[in-house]
Amino acid sequence: MEVLERPVDDDARRALRGHVGQRTVLVVTGSGGVGKTTNAAALGLFGARLGRRTLVITIDPARRLANALGLTALSHVPQRIDGALADAGAPPLTGDLFAMMLDIKAAWDDMLRRTAPNEETAKKILENRFYATLSRDLPGAHEFIACECLHHLASSGDWDLVVLDTPPTSNALDFLEAPARILAVLDNDAFRYFAQRKQSLGLRFLDASIVQGAAGRAQSVLARFTGAEVLEELGDFIVLLRDLYEPLTRRTRELQQMLRGEGTRFLVVTSPAPPALAEARLLLTELERRGLPLGALLVNRVTPTAGRAVGLLAEEHWERHLERAGVAPAAAARLAAVLDEAVRQQEKVARVEQASVAELLERHTHGAPLVRIPRLADAVHDAKRLVELLPWLGDLPAA
Repeated sequence: MEVLERPVDDDARRALRGHVGQRTVLVVTGSGGVGKTTNAAALGLFGARLGRRTLVITIDPARRLANALGLTALSHVPQRIDGALADAGAPPLTGDLFAMMLDIKAAWDDMLRRTAPNEETAKKILENRFYATLSRDLPGAHEFIACECLHHLASSGDWDLVVLDTPPTSNALDFLEAPARILAVLDNDAFRYFAQRKQSLGLRFLDASIVQGAAGRAQSVLARFTGAEVLEELGDFIVLLRDLYEPLTRRTRELQQMLRGEGTRFLVVTSPAPPALAEARLLLTELERRGLPLGALLVNRVTPTAGRAVGLLAEEHWERHLERAGVAPAAAARLAAVLDEAVRQQEKVARVEQASVAELLERHTHGAPLVRIPRLADAVHDAKRLVELLPWLGDLPAA
C-alpha cells in the first residue's frame, strides 16, 4: 500500500470525516462483494478514533464484520472491540467501539417487550405460535426489524454514532422500503375491523357473511386442515396485535423521519467494475427518489495510476536499472519491454475506471463527495489490514 500515490480526494475525505464526526447514523449500502462490510467496520473504527462512542451493526449473518474487527463471532449484544485492534497495532482509541450482529428473533422479542402496553400482553404474543412464524417468515420482517433496531439504538442516547452494514443491493432496497410497507399494513382499516369483529363475535368472525369470495374459501380450507382451535389462536393473535398498531405506527413514522433527518447519511460503496457501478446507479437513484440523504460515494479497489516514481524510472530506461541490479543485458531488454507494457496496461485500466466513476458521479451524486480507495495487494480480512484503511477514509495519523 505504501507504494501507491494517494489519490487527490482530500476535500472528499474531509467531508467524510465530517460525517463520521458529526452524524448520528451512517447507513452503509452497496452491492455484494465490493467491500461494504469492510468499509462499515473501518468507519466504525474511524468514529471511535474521533472520540465517539460508536456501534457497528451488521445484518449479514456471515462473519465478515467479526473477522475484520479481529473477532471470531458477534452476537445480538453489543460487544466491545479493543484487544484485537490493539494487537493489530491500532493507535489507542479516544472513544469506544462496539459491534453486534442482528439476531432476528431476539430483535423482534425485544421490540415487542418495549412496545406492548403491559407484560401480560407481551407474554401472550411471545407464546403465540403465529408470532414465531410471522416474525420469521413474513416478507419484509427481516428488513423491518433491522430498521426498528436501528431506530431504537440510535435514539437510545447510548451511542454517539451508529454504523449500519446493510445487505447487498436487492435486500438493501427491501430495507429502504420496509418502513413504508409496515405503515401500509398498520394504516389499513381492515385489520382494525378484523380485530374488533373477532373480539365481539369470537369464531363467528369467520362466517361467510363477514368474509366472502376467495378469502372465505381459503379460510374454509384452513379450517379443514387446522381446526377451530388454531383459528381461534390466530384470532387471538390479531386481537393482541391491535394494541401494538398505534405505538408501531408512531415508531415507524419516527424511523422514516430519522432516515431522512440531518443526523443520518447514506454511504454507497461500489467498485469500478461495470456490474457494481450499475447497482450503485440503482441505489443512488432509489435514495434520491425516496429523499434519503447521500453522504458519500466510496469506490473500492480502484486501480492506481503507475505514479510519478514509476514514470521517472521508465524515463531513465528500465534496462539501466535492471543491469545495475545484475541482470544480463539481453534479459534486461526483454524484461524492460514486459514492464513497459504492464505500466501501459495499468494506466489504460486506470483511465477507463476514472471515466466510469466520473460519469456516475456527474449523473447521480449531485456534488456528494467521492472517496477512492486503491486496490490492495491483500484483502482486508483482519484487524491489522483494517487499520491500514483509515488514512484512505480521511483519518489523521497518530500524533
